[in-house]
Amino acid sequence: MSKELILSKFEELGFALEDAGEFGYFFKFEELSFLYLPDEDDENFLRLAVPNIFDVTEENRSLVMDVVNETNMSVKYSKTCVSNDNVWAFYEYRLFGDGDLEDIIEHGIRLLQVTVGLFYRKIEGDDTLPGENENVEDTKEDGQ
Repeated sequence: MSKELILSKFEELGFALEDAGEFGYFFKFEELSFLYLPDEDDENFLRLAVPNIFDVTEENRSLVMDVVNETNMSVKYSKTCVSNDNVWAFYEYRLFGDGDLEDIIEHGIRLLQVTVGLFYRKIEGDDTLPGENENVEDTKEDGQ
């Protein structure tokens, strides 16, 4: 699929992408900053990113690398990476034929939200997954 087609699908979904030069195209959604990173050598490859979600220092590098690895092991289709002393979250998807590109873009955006949220939870020492153990106290109080 061409970059132009992908950009038009973003527009149809209501996203106003801004040209970010060599970084691709920038957009915001629900307080997160995203990048669409077209691959000129592979039109069938979709890559979205949430850049600079966490600063890496010499003091926290070991913890951050462990959390990056744990996050990568917990979520499919996305990955977190350290680049230039910053953590980035990526969504990568191989596009086949004329699949529902709108659904794929929405999936990528939502999955990146989950990935970033999970990374922050883990960096703060919370090992539960989103949705895990929620309402446990409410269930106990109801006598169930």
